[in-house]
Amino acid sequence: MILLKNVLAERFENKNGLQKSLKKYLKIGLVFGGALVWPIHISEDGQLKIEITKAVAAVSNEILNVGFDVKPKSLDPRFIGADANSQYLEDLRFLPLVSFDEKGAPKFVVAEKIDPESPISYRIKIRKGIKFGNGKELTSTDVLATYETVSSGRGALPPSPRKGAFEGLKDLKKVNDYEILATLKTPDAAFVVNLVIGILPSEAQSQPPEMLIGKGYESGPFTLLSSSDTEIVLGANPTFSASVVQLSAPKMKKIAFKVIPDNTTRFAALIKGDIDVVQNSLDADKIVEIQKKYSAKFDVQTRPANNTSFIGFNFRDPQFSKPEVRRAIALGIDREEILKYILQGLGSKAKSMFPDSLPYHVELPDLVPNPKLAMEILDKVGLKDPDGKGPLPRFSFTLKVTTNKERISVAKALAAQLKRIGIEARVESLEFGTFNKQLADGLASAWVLSWTGYKDPDHLRYVFHSAQTPPIGGNRGRYSNAKVDKLLEAGQTTQAMDKRLPLYAEAQKLMSEELPYVYLWYKYSNAVVSKSVKGFKVYSDGRYASLVEVTKQ
Repeated sequence: MILLKNVLAERFENKNGLQKSLKKYLKIGLVFGGALVWPIHISEDGQLKIEITKAVAAVSNEILNVGFDVKPKSLDPRFIGADANSQYLEDLRFLPLVSFDEKGAPKFVVAEKIDPESPISYRIKIRKGIKFGNGKELTSTDVLATYETVSSGRGALPPSPRKGAFEGLKDLKKVNDYEILATLKTPDAAFVVNLVIGILPSEAQSQPPEMLIGKGYESGPFTLLSSSDTEIVLGANPTFSASVVQLSAPKMKKIAFKVIPDNTTRFAALIKGDIDVVQNSLDADKIVEIQKKYSAKFDVQTRPANNTSFIGFNFRDPQFSKPEVRRAIALGIDREEILKYILQGLGSKAKSMFPDSLPYHVELPDLVPNPKLAMEILDKVGLKDPDGKGPLPRFSFTLKVTTNKERISVAKALAAQLKRIGIEARVESLEFGTFNKQLADGLASAWVLSWTGYKDPDHLRYVFHSAQTPPIGGNRGRYSNAKVDKLLEAGQTTQAMDKRLPLYAEAQKLMSEELPYVYLWYKYSNAVVSKSVKGFKVYSDGRYASLVEVTKQ
């Protein structure tokens, strides 16, 4: 808090003179704004003295404002699913056993080390001295309780969306306060990288999410101060065991995540100065505009990201149960055209699930745009154009997206391209919560979305294995192929990466023939950062871990 003090003095001869002087200084006070304290003194020689103390703190460097496009679905680590914003806040508030660095490589946090004792058992050693906000030390009891809740449930609480990652967990046993022995039913090569759940105290496990707030259950660098539909405010955690987990203590006292769903409004708030950082939630044309017009005020950071956009299909919808229809759609769209004109070149064409920066990337046959072949395929399966080049479509479907403006623009461009081959795609934009629920409930025929933050090729099992349908997994299209299931199961249970990769490659080649997804592009991660902010870094998976290092001038 900066205090600005001025002593103003003026002689007065009578009551009217005093009133005029007070009015004069009232106007000054209004111009100054802020919180003013005005002690009035009258000296022996008839002089009026007013001491003005102004609190200059409204534009404090103690709070950082970050723009979010959608409200996080859950603030409880036990019930966070595929919602990225929820995962980002979890990472700031709750310490996990394992996390990831700027490039996406795994690093130990609560776990000091994890030693495999056999293909199906791991000894997990917990760091000593980690404290929750209520002063209690984090021990193996809390780790056990958290993972037991996620994997097996707890009382009347709903099942965890993360349950599917631990179906192969047979037993967790407490060796002592700082050691756990995990035993699996079968080998699981992704077991360690899945240990990313924020740890809650054992006494919190029976409580519903709304009862966790303000209880001192957080062990991360920040705690939750307040939450609403429009703003989530975190404060620096005074009990954060930074040195124990080998991380930095937060430099900012507060971070406010402002939820602004409308892209234009979010952009305006950034330009006005109400937001200091916006990451991966501005349309590409706005990024280009900032680079051209506002380079003196903002830095734009970009980097290749673990991010893949796609069109997904519901295999229980009769229209999309035929692989020929999905292939015709793939051949009817031109990804390069959309990358150039809508995404402003801020991405590269996708050929499989994983970007080529990852060791488990597979180069699948490219689906080169071929409208003529697409129409021939549709003709062969009986979906002929009823009126030639007339207005009637071969068939219609609804393409669902979130209310993100760029995602809507992409969907409309896809619809316009499909119209060239006689398919009518009606674009429907939904609020994120509604959109996510419809996908989980199997109510969407086709949709445009992205996966992000890959840690292991076992992600394919989570998305495409027939047993991984919501709520326990990410197979929203209800895709099922017994051969693919066996390959993904084998990939999960094989330890050596060089032996796992051929299994995942073969699974992806099989899926490329059936096209449960049409992969679109790998969009680059980007962040627009006010030049008053120092220390912010874009992570490959979009996480906000660098916020502990950020300062604002």
